[in-house]
Amino acid sequence: MKPGVRFAAVLAVFVAVTGLDIESARAQAPGRKTAKTTDPGSKFADLRGEWRRAGAGFACVVKPPERLPFDKALPDAMARACSFLGRFALGDDPQTVTKALGPPHRSLAQPKGATALVYFLEQAGQLPYFAATVSKNRIVALQISGSAAAKGYDFNHVDLGSSTGTVLQYFGQPSRVEPSGIKDTNLWTWRPWPFSFEVKDDRVTSIRIGVSD
Repeated sequence: MKPGVRFAAVLAVFVAVTGLDIESARAQAPGRKTAKTTDPGSKFADLRGEWRRAGAGFACVVKPPERLPFDKALPDAMARACSFLGRFALGDDPQTVTKALGPPHRSLAQPKGATALVYFLEQAGQLPYFAATVSKNRIVALQISGSAAAKGYDFNHVDLGSSTGTVLQYFGQPSRVEPSGIKDTNLWTWRPWPFSFEVKDDRVTSIRIGVSD
């Protein structure tokens, strides 16, 4: 794998949203693990939410197209709603990735027995690449890296190539900025929130979301 193709070592705690007041934006306390996978055939499987600033933290806001009746699957679906990178979600079965993209181009061992499934989206061994990290048959991290937008792999209004102004608009100032290990590239984090961005020349070059074990 060429220099620059790597995995940011940022794991944060995914915040489960369990409240049924889906129009409200409430600050969520980090510390919960990801919800169980949602059946792809469930009527709630396509629920999407977005992270918004709520005081010093963030809230996951979910706005479904209609008022949803309570169902035992709804809390898990709401917990999952802000965990999408493009069409893939944290906590899901890794088969959702392999069914959509086929066998990975590379499989890389990760800490604690996890495995990263790597897909080069345009040319083998070249950016952009997409990676899904799998542990105990669940997706625990998702990452997209490259210099220009990869269609269908946005996160919370941010694409590869988005300006730092766009990141600040939706996430506010990061809690920490540090060298990422790639030349002239910084890592922006909002620890312990479950997302990070790599930035070079005021443009996003990598997006990663992850959960705790």
